[in-house]
Amino acid sequence: MTLKFQYQYIAWVILISLVCLHWAWCQFIAYPISFEKNLKKGKPWVYIPLRWKGGYKVQIRFVSKAILFCLVATGIFLVNFYSPKTGGVWYMAYGVAVTVIVMRLDSMWLQIRYRQQEDTYYHLHDELRTKLESEGKDMGEAAFKSLAAYQHQNLLRKADEEGSLIKTLGDQAKLSRKSRKETHINEPVQT
Repeated sequence: MTLKFQYQYIAWVILISLVCLHWAWCQFIAYPISFEKNLKKGKPWVYIPLRWKGGYKVQIRFVSKAILFCLVATGIFLVNFYSPKTGGVWYMAYGVAVTVIVMRLDSMWLQIRYRQQEDTYYHLHDELRTKLESEGKDMGEAAFKSLAAYQHQNLLRKADEEGSLIKTLGDQAKLSRKSRKETHINEPVQT
């Protein structure tokens, strides 16, 4: 086996390892980045974990950028093996293309936990609306949304304090999907 093929093999192993590390990092450690981003976009019900502040937040962001940089560098290194074109302009083009791919992957993986939180919120929202309607209580829309957000925040804060935030998000998202399936099945089709 020539030295060039050994480098290719090593680069592929590093790339696959970095992709797996990046996925795990986004799923279990860096997910509050998407929570914070959506809170800034105007989603007032988003729950930010208690430990997401100060030095911890800065460290997570730094390591996230380092992982992304390593992914891009390894991607450029691999593209160099398979492309007949080399040179400064081509390396820049490869770098831009690989960066776009890696950033899109990062965005998708960070959004997974946000979508779980969104499912949890709307599931609680729908349950609360059903409960209030069955009790015959009438509540203004603003007060209703505030109550739903309050219950959502309390549920996730309690789970966060117990160290089971990710498990709770997953369980609640499953309940939400199951509830939506049952609702769609039970609704009569209008013709």
